[in-house]
Amino acid sequence: MDNKSGSFTSRDLALVAGMSALYLGYSYVSGVTLGHTIREVDLFFLISAIFTILVSLTRKPWSATILGTVTGLILITTPGAPLAVTLALIPNGLVFDLTLRAGDHIFDSLSRKRFVVAGALGNLAMAVFGLAMLQLFGFFHGFGVPTLLVIWVTALVGDTLVGALGALFGTAVVRRLGERVRSPLIR
Repeated sequence: MDNKSGSFTSRDLALVAGMSALYLGYSYVSGVTLGHTIREVDLFFLISAIFTILVSLTRKPWSATILGTVTGLILITTPGAPLAVTLALIPNGLVFDLTLRAGDHIFDSLSRKRFVVAGALGNLAMAVFGLAMLQLFGFFHGFGVPTLLVIWVTALVGDTLVGALGALFGTAVVRRLGERVRSPLIR
């Protein structure tokens, strides 16, 4: 682990590829079985958990941004994948990474609290971006202002909470993994 803040190693890239495959595979299964009935809440939870696990394991800045970009660009080519959600993965990863880098801290000693905040803010950015795209492309045409307000408030509050819960779950997974290795992965 000498190369913590340097370039990505082949192990790091393999983790990004594996986590991308996990998210894409689950997205497909979720889309086929659940459709849009739960409004992709499971995907908001999962991406936050995966970002937390990936960043904890790689210890590399911009890991979540790379994962969000790769996954988002692959999902764009998938028939039936909601465009607003797929492109919103990119700002989610970017905000997640920026939150972890913000302030005066050492990247190697990230806390559970910082990951939960990063998951919440990343999902908030994803919700804002996705809803703005849907509104821009006329998806909400014909909806009244009260209905739009309910949609926006529900999505912003709900997706933010789901992001925090996903990151909290991710830290629990990482702590469990850390018990099996030489040193803890999260303080």
